[in-house]
Amino acid sequence: MPAKTPTTNKTEASLDTPALKSGHFVSSAYANLVFKTMGHSEEVESCFARHGISKEQLADPNQKIAFDPLCDAIFELMETLKMPGAGLSIGRQFHISSHGAMGVAVISSETVGQALHDAAKYYHTAITFCDIEVYYDKDYVIVEIVETHSNPDFQTVVVEAMMLTMQNALEFVGGKALSSAKFIFAFPPPAYADDYGDFFSGEISFNGDKHMMILPKSVLDTRCITADVHIHKLAEDQLQQKMQELRSNNLTMSHVLDLMRRQPDNMPSLEDLAKVFNVSSRTIIRYLQAENTTYRKLRDTVHKQLATDALHNTEHSIDAIALDLGYQDTTSFRRAFKRWCSCSPSEYRNNKPQ
Repeated sequence: MPAKTPTTNKTEASLDTPALKSGHFVSSAYANLVFKTMGHSEEVESCFARHGISKEQLADPNQKIAFDPLCDAIFELMETLKMPGAGLSIGRQFHISSHGAMGVAVISSETVGQALHDAAKYYHTAITFCDIEVYYDKDYVIVEIVETHSNPDFQTVVVEAMMLTMQNALEFVGGKALSSAKFIFAFPPPAYADDYGDFFSGEISFNGDKHMMILPKSVLDTRCITADVHIHKLAEDQLQQKMQELRSNNLTMSHVLDLMRRQPDNMPSLEDLAKVFNVSSRTIIRYLQAENTTYRKLRDTVHKQLATDALHNTEHSIDAIALDLGYQDTTSFRRAFKRWCSCSPSEYRNNKPQ
């Protein structure tokens, strides 16, 4: 899967926000598991410390560990400790119980289908460098791992760990191996590809279009052996609160609109917004759908507000207003304005309140 295409300097400068500066993160619980998987030795501890990750941070359950320095530490250790299949080793260690409130929700789900739904819905409370997409195709359910980080060299490690994490979680709650699953990886087989069969339960293939785990739909109806309605409700309440905290600190409608208003002649695209909020463009689309809107509607809303304000409160020509809003010609602007306000810009200006 290719790396994300970088945005222009102009857009990056206009999106200078805390969300963009903060980068991707993982919970300290995940980082601590990586630390232990890599050996939990003085050499590993020193490596983590060199990359700005202290034992105190790893021990604090409320800490969020920056993704990029964690990647750098893992890369260094993969070389010095000769661990090319680090993603497989890390993924094997991620027991569902180590996923905090999200893990509790998955474990206490009534069915495997609900467990999968909860994992896809709440994973952003623990990590931000990947998206999990769940969709259906005839008699199959497809779980797709979508990378949102910008480190293509780390693709194999991330996907191996994430795919194993999902498999292990569903096998634990379902009480049986996913032998009917198909695992497709969108990269060539690594040098240790023969080892994959020791980690994954089903059929394995490489060089796919996407990173996917494909399951028969019938698996979703399997009752979880750890189901507990009361515990699930408590975990969901906690996760909803965490999601609300994430939204209030990051992805909110007011934040999106603010970014779009800053540079109306060169508005951030869906891909630009995804970069700011450390999610995929599909996550932005889903968020807007949940708010009963779309990117195009928001763009029109911002342009309409700015255009009507300029027509009412400035003496700028209609050509100048169109140019300020990024329209290449006045005809396109007039056509869009009539769609918004059912009249021409000139008529709107002439009918402004006295």
